[in-house]
Amino acid sequence: MHYLPIPAIVLSLLIAPSVSESAYPDVSLAIDQFVSQVYPKGSRYFWVINDTTSDVANEIIVDINTELQVSTEEEDAQPNRFLLLLVKGKLMGAQHIPLGAKIDCHSEEKEI
Repeated sequence: MHYLPIPAIVLSLLIAPSVSESAYPDVSLAIDQFVSQVYPKGSRYFWVINDTTSDVANEIIVDINTELQVSTEEEDAQPNRFLLLLVKGKLMGAQHIPLGAKIDCHSEEKEI
């Protein structure tokens, strides 16, 4: 009975990485690579997904906000917003859009 927790911990460590992977495992990597090219090398930044849509199985449109983290109060933060087209986890297109723009990533469907 004393040895039961050890195999349970080992098993949970082996299973955890596969459970935590998303349906699109390369999406966050593609977004991070794109954002790292927007700001100067070595800078600190973050990005947030506002919305996504996927009308086709291997294609996803992502609406993201990005911001450069500044070290002093004298510098202004540099927020940006982009629409990204990812196909099979690879960036195929990016469009810079205004921060306050109302964007609907979902396809237009007509009601009958």
